[in-house]
Amino acid sequence: MKRPIIFLLLALSLTARLSADVYIKTVTRVEAIEAMGQNIPARESVSEQWISDDFYFVETGEGFAYLFDSRQGLVYLISHRTKSYLEIKPPVHYASLLPAELATMARALEQMTISVQPTGETRVINNIKCQGYRLEMTMMMYPVEITIWASEELPVNLKKFLEIIWPEFIKLELKASSQMVAEISKIHGLWISQESKAQVMGTEVKSRAEVVEISKKSPPRNIYALPQGYRKKDRLEMEDIQGF
Repeated sequence: MKRPIIFLLLALSLTARLSADVYIKTVTRVEAIEAMGQNIPARESVSEQWISDDFYFVETGEGFAYLFDSRQGLVYLISHRTKSYLEIKPPVHYASLLPAELATMARALEQMTISVQPTGETRVINNIKCQGYRLEMTMMMYPVEITIWASEELPVNLKKFLEIIWPEFIKLELKASSQMVAEISKIHGLWISQESKAQVMGTEVKSRAEVVEISKKSPPRNIYALPQGYRKKDRLEMEDIQGF
């Protein structure tokens, strides 16, 4: 009588392992700033990423989410603020997604420059050995410096993800064009930590993001589906920009 129970437990255990996806949790902190006579307090957000064989989902914690469907070769930008989404066929061209009111901003993004240099430094972050990189960019005439710690020595296999989906995601995060891919590709592996300094209208804005967990988990139900009731649109709206 015990044998069928043992077989059942083994089968359930095997099913759980097969359905487990990669889960990545990242904590981001933006330091407090003083700008135009206002004090803006520091803020912290948590983003969660889920990676399966066919899908990649990111909940940014800032009112926006990304859903990559590798089977159909599509990217969905999901705005919780306006309960809407964009359907995009990569390569992603960020400037073309902006509202018509931000045409000047779109043209400025076309003039963005990015340069990447490995620092030769190594660091262990949350038990992951990382390589150091310095990314310098000019966005809308403002300089941005990002110190990046990235790794290919991960506790999970993300080879396919890093080759196919990760470059498109990073382009969206940096608002960069396809022409920047070669430069961004100098950074090998998953970005485990990044420290940013940006000069905006005479004010220095500092932020830090760090991966605090990489594990295998069973994904929440419907995590790789578009939210019900959200409308499809062709461009971002002004309200969306606050979270992007």
